[in-house]
Amino acid sequence: MSLTVKRVISFIEKNFKNIIDDSDLVKSTPTDKDKAMLSRGLAAYALTTIASIDIQDACESITDGFGDNGIDAVFFDEEGRNLWIVQSKYIADGNGGIDNGDIEKYCKGVKRLINSEFDKFNDKIKNRQDEISEALENPNVKIQLVVAYTGKQLSSHNKESIDELLNEQNDTDELLLFTDFNLDKAYKGLELGMSSTPISEDIMISNWGHIEEPLKSYYGLMSGADLGAWWNKYGKRLFTENIRSFLGSSSVNDEIINTIKNEPENFIYFNNGITILCESIKKKPIGGSDKNSGFFSCTGISVVNGAQTLGSIGSLFESNIEDLNKIKVFVKFISLEGASKDIGNRITIATNTQNKVDKKDFVSLDPEQYRIKIELQMEGITYHYKRSDERITPDNINYLLEEVAFSLAAQWNNVDYSTIVKKESGRLWSDVTNVPYIDLFNSSLTAQKIMKAVKIYRLVSAKMNTLAARNTGRKKSIYKYGNALASHIVCQKIPVGLWSDTYNQGQVDTYFTDQLPALVDQVISDLETKIESEYHDSMIVYVLRNYTKCRHLKTLMMT
Repeated sequence: MSLTVKRVISFIEKNFKNIIDDSDLVKSTPTDKDKAMLSRGLAAYALTTIASIDIQDACESITDGFGDNGIDAVFFDEEGRNLWIVQSKYIADGNGGIDNGDIEKYCKGVKRLINSEFDKFNDKIKNRQDEISEALENPNVKIQLVVAYTGKQLSSHNKESIDELLNEQNDTDELLLFTDFNLDKAYKGLELGMSSTPISEDIMISNWGHIEEPLKSYYGLMSGADLGAWWNKYGKRLFTENIRSFLGSSSVNDEIINTIKNEPENFIYFNNGITILCESIKKKPIGGSDKNSGFFSCTGISVVNGAQTLGSIGSLFESNIEDLNKIKVFVKFISLEGASKDIGNRITIATNTQNKVDKKDFVSLDPEQYRIKIELQMEGITYHYKRSDERITPDNINYLLEEVAFSLAAQWNNVDYSTIVKKESGRLWSDVTNVPYIDLFNSSLTAQKIMKAVKIYRLVSAKMNTLAARNTGRKKSIYKYGNALASHIVCQKIPVGLWSDTYNQGQVDTYFTDQLPALVDQVISDLETKIESEYHDSMIVYVLRNYTKCRHLKTLMMT
């Protein structure tokens, strides 16, 4: 056994081995039991290192055992929006590899888990079905695949198997990600320590300034690449004092990434920056008093505001480092050295509780929204398009902006708009001067059209919600997330004349009462059939937020 392997295994035996459940190994030989427990410990250790969770949670995530389908640990990080799926192998000499058969078994197991085939798994996974299903059905959750082993690298055959799975599931979106947690990364984890170890770094700030009292603080610009390197090295350990961690994929974070890639020169103006508390900060002599570049030593670093900015930057570190080199980020370092014990918490709370202006709020500046409100009011409907502290329940006399936008997106003849509802709904109102907003909300939009679109969207959604409650697995996902696409198909199939305000209202009412429910039932059934025939190996939630696949499904359903 190499010294590197020995140190990793020693750490696992000391911190993990006695916590992990071994009740299913009572009939194993001592040698087999020891090997199994070291592999389980390695899976838990990998999670503490790359997912930044505590030892107890990591140990409770172990699913290794008969019927695990190659999946040795599963952990759902609800706050970070990541579902971690781990396979682990203890290799004693540190030089061997993993059998390709084991990797293929793992890939097949991942597919089964994605397809909610829980009946094919052991009780350790079955008992967590609700938790795993919640993660799989959330379109904002990334699936993080991890292979942890005490070897140097994966074979070319193993890499091909993993890549094939990633390419099959990711299509045009990066939904599954892969981490090769080899011996080098395992050993690096020992060097960095566990999540409780304070973080200390030397930093460079350009165009810097400082405040000496009452709290010593330095502010200025940091390179995006330097911040990305922090994330790559420490991950969510950087946010131990923050009220929330990095939330992964979201409309806000997607916009941060979009600015980095497409408008790096504007990043400094569009972004609020990052606030960092530290136990102490000292300026280094290098550079002297030159304000262009300052070099500092920081101990006990914790990001208390700007977690989404730093996490978004970090997500691009390995794949888009050249983009990070183009941006500068405003940073503020505040030293707590000699300060009262509560000031750190007060700073954290204050910097995270300022009133946030949502892009949806700017919709209220569009005069068309006020016109629509007046027209709907004449029909006895109150249209709520401005945010307030009043809790509104949508019903026959109360419409909300979001539901109206979703209904109009489904009614629009381009299926991409209904896909936006499930993929990135904020795009519908992100720019009130451009599409898709001006396609949906404009001077030609009437109250009658809104009422018809909302009625269809609500009918489809209600029926699919009822079906979702009665089903499990893939069927449940189709019913839960297919309402926008199903509403779109229904809107395209009803007689075009029904959308006209001049069409006989009696005939409209008769159609909606007598014929529309049957059409909705037929479309819902057809959607389920087409998805299962065309995309039986794909995660439902991602099929229904994929533009190419939704276009294809519409083509099939409209013929």
